[in-house]
Amino acid sequence: MIRFVLIAEFGEDVNLMRRAMVLLGGVALTVGAFTLCYRGPGEPFIRGYVSDVGATMLVYAFLGLLWRTTAARRALATAVIAAAVEFYQIVGINPPGIGGVLVGAFPDPWDLVAYAIGVVVALAWERRSVRSGEQTGGPSDAIPPAH
Repeated sequence: MIRFVLIAEFGEDVNLMRRAMVLLGGVALTVGAFTLCYRGPGEPFIRGYVSDVGATMLVYAFLGLLWRTTAARRALATAVIAAAVEFYQIVGINPPGIGGVLVGAFPDPWDLVAYAIGVVVALAWERRSVRSGEQTGGPSDAIPPAH
């Protein structure tokens, strides 16, 4: 059974995880702002694919704040959400307004590569954050799997 829990508990392990996910979300939002404002060489690539990497990192960060599970499950869920976005583009279902802008309108197989890179970066971010917590005397595992 999938259990979503807003991390509101106290303790070093939860605080470490929360901090890692909030920082990851901040980095993802910074990447998104950069790609939105970027006007220079390689603009279509930057806006088309680097923004997808940042968006995937943001989804992972949200899941990290809301879902108490393993990193592998969060990564899989993030990949499924990203694939669903591409599926909606393929079948031509676009939400109206800002939702259509966020989801996009044109399917592109290279988007899947960008999503995969975003998941890998998010996983690396989490693992590095956990490792740095271990080195500073923090917990050995940021969030144990939900029971």
